Amino acid sequence: MDLDLGLVANFLVLVQERHYGRAAVRLHLTSSALTKRIQRLEGQVGVTLVERGPAGVFAVTSAGRRFATAAEPLIAQANAARDSARAAPARYTLRVGVPAGIGALLRRTDMTGLAREVRRNFPEARLVSRDVPFPALTRCLPEHRVDVLWTTAPVRHPDVDSYPLTMTTERIGVVGARHPLAGAEAMNVEDFSEQPILYNPAGADEWMSQFWLGDVRPRREARLVEIDAGDLTHVLRQTADETAVMTTVAEMAPLLGSDLRAVTLTGAAPVVFHAARRRTDRRGAVHALVEAFQALGPRLS
Repeated sequence: MDLDLGLVANFLVLVQERHYGRAAVRLHLTSSALTKRIQRLEGQVGVTLVERGPAGVFAVTSAGRRFATAAEPLIAQANAARDSARAAPARYTLRVGVPAGIGALLRRTDMTGLAREVRRNFPEARLVSRDVPFPALTRCLPEHRVDVLWTTAPVRHPDVDSYPLTMTTERIGVVGARHPLAGAEAMNVEDFSEQPILYNPAGADEWMSQFWLGDVRPRREARLVEIDAGDLTHVLRQTADETAVMTTVAEMAPLLGSDLRAVTLTGAAPVVFHAARRRTDRRGAVHALVEAFQALGPRLS
């Protein structure tokens, strides 16, 4: 049914005023113009809504009363929809989580390009990065700490979807400046894996194992040294003070201090980056951000 909401609104004013003249004044119409509009509405509805008497007095029919009761929320919804469409879109923030201490890597990606792609269809969105401590990498999305997690491993959680990216990077070894391997610019990853190696047992295996080289030799053969470091900065600091070693991504090599040395690990499998989001997060901007990550090139810029 074609129903003119303007005519419906006029009818409701007429019902409130209970007089054609008063309703016409309120609507800035003449009585005859209002009469014609009500007649048009009756034609659209297919029933008589009012019975007009002398001097502008009228009676609402039983059909008119039922129609008025049903029409009030209809007009209220229409007004709310109009106001919503006219309102300026509220800005909101998408929080991009990164493992604590590797924010420098995210800054080497084309964040401006990511934001531009998201704002192409969601101009009200803006991106900010959030450091996530290593032990919180699995739960940061289900706990709504971040909206998208960009990291070096998939998230193993039933409420999270992870997407492998085409972007990869290499692993390097890191040793203290006084360590016996400090002068070794490169060595085979299997030989390096025989060293005592730092790891945080509070971190999920999908992250920790790639950095204690779990893909190179079984855990039972690993010489793991437990530490309580929740971010890369503290791991690096402890590496400088310990005889144990660590591994990280190759892009961190230029950022190492004078008390640390980078060792190229030959034969090491590359690290594959992932983007993850909450499975129940249906926001279009979140999906657009994940797709923008997937469209990035195979290497960090």
